[in-house]
Amino acid sequence: MIFDDTIAEKTKPSLQAKHSIQATRFHQSHLKGKQVWGHQLLAMMLSCGKVVLPYYIERYEKGGKSKIERICEMVSMLPIPKGLAYGLCDSWYINKKVIEAHFERGYHLIGALKTNRIIYPQGIRIQIKDFVQYIGKNEVHLVTVNGSRYWVYHYEGALNGIDNAVVLMCWPEKAFKNQKALHAFICTDTELDTETILNYYSQIWPIEIFFRQTKNNLGLNTYQVRSTKSIDRLLWLISLTYLYCTTSGDEYCKFGQGIKIVRKEIQKQRVQWIYEQANNKIPIDEILEELQLA
Repeated sequence: MIFDDTIAEKTKPSLQAKHSIQATRFHQSHLKGKQVWGHQLLAMMLSCGKVVLPYYIERYEKGGKSKIERICEMVSMLPIPKGLAYGLCDSWYINKKVIEAHFERGYHLIGALKTNRIIYPQGIRIQIKDFVQYIGKNEVHLVTVNGSRYWVYHYEGALNGIDNAVVLMCWPEKAFKNQKALHAFICTDTELDTETILNYYSQIWPIEIFFRQTKNNLGLNTYQVRSTKSIDRLLWLISLTYLYCTTSGDEYCKFGQGIKIVRKEIQKQRVQWIYEQANNKIPIDEILEELQLA
């Protein structure tokens, strides 16, 4: 299971605008590194092997429940797994409440971790970015993930607000001890080996692809409906369309391939309909009017 947030960007209306899109406001875009105008969206996807499907999407409103509270509520709606299952997220969502919500539903959590997080090696309180200066080359080992190699230090113990978890401190093979290249990850399943943790975390990427594809192909970034009720309905339609494009065939396929198949099928149906109308001697003016081409 993967969860993250994104921003459906809109143009800020002028002060004279009488019918602006409801509930828009400024949100911090981590992608652009600045405040942008629009709606912030929370989404969750289910992943099993090569199959990745949208599970939930909603418009987040500031002033109500926090994003952490909403994510915990979304996790509580997940199906209870029959075997080992994991949630994947970025560093913003790593806290005790989210971890406990996963545990209650039968999931472990794997996520990115900010390097200013506090850990307690041998009971000493220290930030990750400060601790790594004491790590020697003999204490790390090379791990290959998706064809790239990384030096990794494995820590297991307490963090601020978390009793026990695995923390991996990683550098690209040619950037060992380079602070700018340092990345940290957390896993609540202490039985997993280092390579498996990093390989699992690498599976977080499909949700970013989902955001990009729905913005580029399904109007997630270009909708013009004004009321929040209409926007919320549209979000579900977008999610269902994505689901249809990936699952409507004989077997699961990626969205990019699925949407091509669906569009081609729609074109075939339209041509078939025109052919049938012509065979039935329907006047061309009526056909064009029905197709809204008159």
